[in-house]
Formats: sequence, C-alpha cells, structure tokens
Amino acid sequence: MRNWSAGYEMIRCYVRFAFWLSHKKIIVTGRQHIPKGKPIIFAPNHQNALMDPLAIAYTNHYQTIWLARADIFKSKTVRSILKYLKLLPIYRIRDGKENLSNNEHVFSEVSQILKNKQTIALFPEAAHSGKRQMLPHKKAIPRIALQAEDQNHFNLDLQIVPVGIVYSHYSDFNRTIIVNYGRPIGVDHFKKDYAQNPQKAMISLRDEIYNRLAPLTIQINSETHYREYENICQLTGKAYSELRYFNKNSALQYFYAERELIGKIEHLESTQPDHIEILIEKTNQYFKELTTYRFTDEQVRKAGEASWAGILTRVPAALLSLPLFIFGCVFNVLPFFIPRMIIPSRVKDAAFLSTFQFVTGLIVFPLFYLFSASLLFILTGSSAISVFTLVLMPFTGKIAFQFFAFYRDILLDLKFKLGNSSTKNNIYRLLNQREKLIKSVLEEVNY
Repeated sequence: MRNWSAGYEMIRCYVRFAFWLSHKKIIVTGRQHIPKGKPIIFAPNHQNALMDPLAIAYTNHYQTIWLARADIFKSKTVRSILKYLKLLPIYRIRDGKENLSNNEHVFSEVSQILKNKQTIALFPEAAHSGKRQMLPHKKAIPRIALQAEDQNHFNLDLQIVPVGIVYSHYSDFNRTIIVNYGRPIGVDHFKKDYAQNPQKAMISLRDEIYNRLAPLTIQINSETHYREYENICQLTGKAYSELRYFNKNSALQYFYAERELIGKIEHLESTQPDHIEILIEKTNQYFKELTTYRFTDEQVRKAGEASWAGILTRVPAALLSLPLFIFGCVFNVLPFFIPRMIIPSRVKDAAFLSTFQFVTGLIVFPLFYLFSASLLFILTGSSAISVFTLVLMPFTGKIAFQFFAFYRDILLDLKFKLGNSSTKNNIYRLLNQREKLIKSVLEEVNY
C-alpha cells in the first residue's frame, strides 16, 4: 500500500491507454501547481463515479492512495483487490455509528502515509452529484489533514490540491474532459486556529477548499432552475464564447466562457428575477417543441449551417476514409455496442453509467481483439498479419468513431436538404426561435 508498486503501475498504464482511447480530448491545466517532495491530499469535485479518480490517475504520475466509501469493502475478495489498487475504506454515518470508530485506524494509517510524503485523495463532497453542481463539503479532508499535521507537530508541510474535473458529457463516448489543478493550500496556515479551536479550524479549512475548488469547475448554484440553466448554456454557450476571448484552446475557451455566462445569468436571477423567468419560459417552450418534432438542439443548429457546397466538399473525404472506417468497425462495433445495449437498463444511478461502460470495455475489448486475431491466424496462417492487425484494432476503432460522427453530419445535412417542405418549415421555424432566444440571452447579459 505505502510502497511504489510495479504491478499497480502496469494496470494503471493499461487503464490510462483505455482512458485515452475513450475520450476525444483530455486537457490538463495547473499541473505545475502540484508540489514536489511534499505530502499531498488531492481534493477533486465528484460528479461521475469511478471516472473522476481515473481522471486524476491519468493526469499525474503519483500512485495516489484513495479513501473510498466503506460499503464497497464488505467482501473479502473485493477488499483484497481494492487494497492492491491502493484504496482504503472510510466510514460514514450511514455505514452505522458503531463503525465510525474504525476511521481512527484508517486516519492513523493515512497519517503515516503522509509522513512518508506520499499522496492520498478523497472527495470533499463525500458523494457524487451527477450534476454540474457541487454538494456541500464534509469535514473528512480537514480532519485528516489537521490531525496528521498535529501528530507531527505541524512539520509535514502538507498540501491540499483542489482539482476541478469538467466533462462535456457524463456518459457519451469520445467526450472532452478538462482537469484543472488549483493552487495548493498549505495546512500549516491553520496551525494557530487549530490550537485555539480544532472544530473551527476544520470548518475554516473546509470552506477554503470549497472556495478554491469552485472556480475550477462549472458550478450552477441555482436549485430551482438547474435544468433551465443547462438548457440556456447549451443554446447560448457557443455564441457567447465567440464574443469573448479567454484561451487559444477551444475547449478551455468554451469552459471559461460558459463559466462566466453562468455567473452573469445568476446575477440576472438575483437582480432581475422577472427577466430570468421570461428567458426560462421561452427556453422551456423551445425545448418542448424540439421534443414534439423529435429534433435535438444540435440537429437544428447544424441544419442551419447545412449547404450543398459543404456536403459536396466532404463527400470525397468520406469515400476515401471508408476502408479505414470499415476496418475499425469490423473489430470494434460488437464490443462497443453490445454492452451499451445491456448496461443502461441495469444501472439504477445514471452517474455510474459511464463507469460500468468503461470497466466492461476494459475486459470485453481485449477479449474480442484476441479472439479476432486468433481467427485471423487460423484463416491466414500468418502470425505477422494477426499481430499487426491486433495492434491496429484499438487505434482504428477510435478513428472509426470520429468518421462515424463525420458521416452522420453529412447524412443529417442531406436529410435536411432533401427533406419534405413540412420538415424544412419546422426546422426553419425552430432555427428562427433559437436565434431570437440566443439574442435575448445575450442582450440580458449585456452583449
């Protein structure tokens, strides 16, 4: 647990490769803020079950020890596996008051780990939200950090690093993920407060973590209009991003623009609630009509950009890429789609959907690749062809998915251009409604 593990690193390399394959973009900022040669507690926001720890594992080189909820450690076999994967249990009130005393042993072990200048991680929210909205922070991290420093006379120089994890979508394959490492919080700054009042110091440190973490994420504070905020951002985010410059990276540009847009909408809600109610009513009406006509907002937006020139320009590229697309599909369609047909109906909490799909893929894809390569060897008798094809399978699968989105866009443009007049009229009307709504939002936030 406390020592560097070659076996763990091999597993992590495989998981990191799979993580790269399953994401379109993985963007990291603030990695220079991670201290060197000091004990560290990573404190990330928690929205997407296991995918959040994997985001941390992918974006830094530490073999971090995670504190996880105790109920997943019940089985002896599972407990052994989790221990090998550097997970320790932490007990909550829901695990039974009689079990809370077990935390003392865990905290003692964690204190020794930090004394060895290793890294641990746990979620300050102590639960996942499944929303772009942090839950209230608990006192687990402050308690662990301050007790560890106190036991070592505040000589550890322990650093808490807030980490904001932002997903373009929670469960879609080939999404974009942004991992923002914030400036570390030195726990020794709370030494005087802890000596005077330990509980007050814990609360102060808890609040400091929250305040440092919030700007690293997309935080929608509204409880009553959360969904409407999401819809307004979906509609207006791109247009707002084109009006303000934040970063040359397109994903970070959109992140900063969306974060600022949400802040302005929240300000509008607090200062002119009647204006925000009108915007919400118009937005709800637009999305209601999308449902009525079985369109998505993305389809309507892309229909407005469709042109014969664009279609004819992309068709040759589509034809040239077809052999590579077919190759990628042959070796990836079944392991990709079969779990996605089975898993959703069996997952009760939507926040775990991405986790189950990813973990299933870690097993299903290599088994299917090995089966396919073996079949190729039987058919061709050539080990070189089999091995070469085996190596290409995951990469061509990733490329094929990109081409699938490319072909889909061409087909959507053709469907709109060749569609009947009724369909075109509905789309034109929705486009007009959409453009007016975007203009209204931008005017309200002073653009």
